[in-house]
Amino acid sequence: MGKIFTQPKIKLISGIMIRPDFDASEAFETITRRLGPIDLQTPWFDFSHTNYYKDEFGEQLKKQYFSLEQLAPIDDIPDVKIWSNQVEDKYLINGRRTVNIDPGYMADAKVLMATTKNLAHRVYIGKNIFVDLQLIFRHHTFVPINWTFADMKEPPVISFFNVEGIGRIRRRRI
Repeated sequence: MGKIFTQPKIKLISGIMIRPDFDASEAFETITRRLGPIDLQTPWFDFSHTNYYKDEFGEQLKKQYFSLEQLAPIDDIPDVKIWSNQVEDKYLINGRRTVNIDPGYMADAKVLMATTKNLAHRVYIGKNIFVDLQLIFRHHTFVPINWTFADMKEPPVISFFNVEGIGRIRRRRI
């Protein structure tokens, strides 16, 4: 029989996607007020990997990934996702989002993103929230799997997760 152990804290990460006319600084202030300081960010990059957001957001979207300095209990993930949706609602214009915040986490040798959408490969974690395994650590780098989001397969994004993850994996902090 396996023993039940308290799970170690996880590293919160997030993607943020914005319309070209949206100033993300206020959203970042809201995020850091609630979740603490950001310790690493990717540069902004053009997000043209899918047309999924075109009707709501328009075109010429920008995206960035970032990580938060403070580690968090894994049980916080549903509440963080619910809260991020509320932040998105705060910045609606004419019922359309101007910002999309996709929280997730790094733990052990994996990157998972929180979502409200239930698909076959997603696991329910409570409060109508699911997690979606996006990257796994193999052969000294994070690698995508079949359903990894297209932008998370990009070399700069993989590099971001490698910088965030490899040191912590070596120190067993996540």
